[in-house]
Amino acid sequence: MRKGLIVGAIGLALSGALVGTVLAQATDPIAARKDNRKQAGAAMKAIKGIIDAKGPTAGAVAHAAKIKELTVAHAKLYPKGSDKGDTKALPVIWTEWAAFEAANTASANAADAMAAAAGSGKMDALAAAFGATGKTCGSCHTKFRAK
Repeated sequence: MRKGLIVGAIGLALSGALVGTVLAQATDPIAARKDNRKQAGAAMKAIKGIIDAKGPTAGAVAHAAKIKELTVAHAKLYPKGSDKGDTKALPVIWTEWAAFEAANTASANAADAMAAAAGSGKMDALAAAFGATGKTCGSCHTKFRAK
């Protein structure tokens, strides 16, 4: 009984921490953007590891799907006024919103193509799609992110 209470208390504390993190990010779009991109970077790194290890490519499907999910969510993390603070977001995001959304859509589409390539089982297709996805990330950084 006592062990169950301890486990329950730990679970409650952890869920409270998670809720606190989510609430902090909901009120701080800059923190949410940073977390989103950190997760996307980790997924790209995992796919790179699969490519470097020469497979199996199926392991990259979930990571590519996660990148797509994060990328779609990413464009929603730039409300007006969130250009102030500890951010590398350039003002051009808000002045050229349609171009920013187009770049984000290109990244999401590239992630879809990467998931399909991973599902094909063909390492050369995954490697090419990984490179194309990386290029969409880089082109967005070039125009919309400070160095």
